[in-house]
Formats: sequence, structure tokens, C-alpha cells
Amino acid sequence: MTYVNSLASVARGIEVKILIPGRTEQKIGEPLDDGIPIPQTSTDDIEVTNQDSGDWKEYKAGRKDGGECEIKCHAIAGDLGQIELAYASANGSTALFTVTFSDGSYLTFYGTVKTFDHTVEGQLLLISSKVKVSGEPIYSTSKSALTGLTVTGETLIPSSFAGTTYVYTTTIAAADTQAVIVPVQAAAGTTITVDGATVVSGGNGTITIGEAGTDVVRSVAVVVAEPSKAVTVYTVIIIRPSA
Repeated sequence: MTYVNSLASVARGIEVKILIPGRTEQKIGEPLDDGIPIPQTSTDDIEVTNQDSGDWKEYKAGRKDGGECEIKCHAIAGDLGQIELAYASANGSTALFTVTFSDGSYLTFYGTVKTFDHTVEGQLLLISSKVKVSGEPIYSTSKSALTGLTVTGETLIPSSFAGTTYVYTTTIAAADTQAVIVPVQAAAGTTITVDGATVVSGGNGTITIGEAGTDVVRSVAVVVAEPSKAVTVYTVIIIRPSA
């Protein structure tokens, strides 16, 4: 049994990413055509039959359920996204999943990874993960975006912020033991998290780097969700030299 690098059954042009709060977003390698996680939603039935209902039972719509979906991909040794899937399954983590389709549309949802299994199909080693969807899946042709992002007292690279640039780097002083990330998006109903912690627009997302004297490279996820738009992840890479 061997690991594979690519096959025709790979879902070309479709990208699946996973972000566990407090960790780094990773792309899941080699998803298959029949292994793209698409939530199948349903609505509970609530019986409201009463003495005036006559011979027919009556119902109304209850709560909605995002259901369960599967991620299936070729097993690739060292694939960081697959490693995150295994971590989420082992630790009961609720993760953010982002599916980018070839037409430029997006699907984002939160889900708990229930299983992480190896299977064999046609002499190929595959990974299958079942994900229980939590909350409302969002399908949209528009992505959420920050209008500003800074690190207090530091310079970001690129130095000019753009909502469609998703990775920034900053280098802090050797004596610094923390960095403060300030995200901005004031649209009504927007939620923002920095390293998994909720932050208001223009508020401080304080990141603890640790004691001075050691080289540190830390990736911090900044997640923004505007109403009816796909959730977007920005990454701030913080570098601190030992001296």
C-alpha cells in the first residue's frame, strides 16, 4: 500500500481548508470528486396538531440542521491539512472549513470532526473524515473582508493593507514578549476573532510570544465574518529574533 501524490479522480480546481481555533489554517491535500464536504441541511418538524385540526396532523418548521458531510482525500504523508484533520478528530475540535470552488464561489462552515479513518479503494490508501456541521453553512460569491489590519507599534509586510491580501509578516523586537493585532471591520453584524478570541472592530488582539531570548515564528489567524458572506481568514506571521 502506498501514498499517492495525484490521480485523475482528484477534484481539480476545488480547494478545501481547515482552521482549528488557535492554530494555523491549512489546505487539505488531494480531495476527491466524491469527497468534497457539502453540508446537507434539514429542518425539524414540530407537530402543532390541536383539537381544531380535524383529521389531519399539523406541523410547523423547527430548527435547522447542517447535517453531516464527509471529506475524502488521498492519503499524503506529511500533508498539513490532513494532520489538522487528525488533530481535530483526536481532540474533539470544532474547526472552520472553507471550500473554494473553481467558479470563484465559496462555502464556509464550522464543524466537529467525528472520525479520521484510513480506507482502501482500488489499491489506493485514502483518508475519510466525517464532519458534523455546527451552525449555519454560508455559500456565497462574496468573501468577508477586513478594512484595516495593524500590529501596534510595528510594520507589516506588505506595508499597505489590502482586504484581498491574506498573509502579512511583522518582526518585533527581541525584548518583546507580546504583540497586539488590531483588526478593523465595522459593518453591522460582523464578528472577528484573533487567535480564536473574539475582538471588536478596532480592538486589541493580544498575542503572548513568551519570554525574550529565543527565536520565535508565530502564525496568528484573524477570522472575519460579515453577514451573508463567506468567512475569511487572514494570517499574521510574527517573527521575534533572540537578540
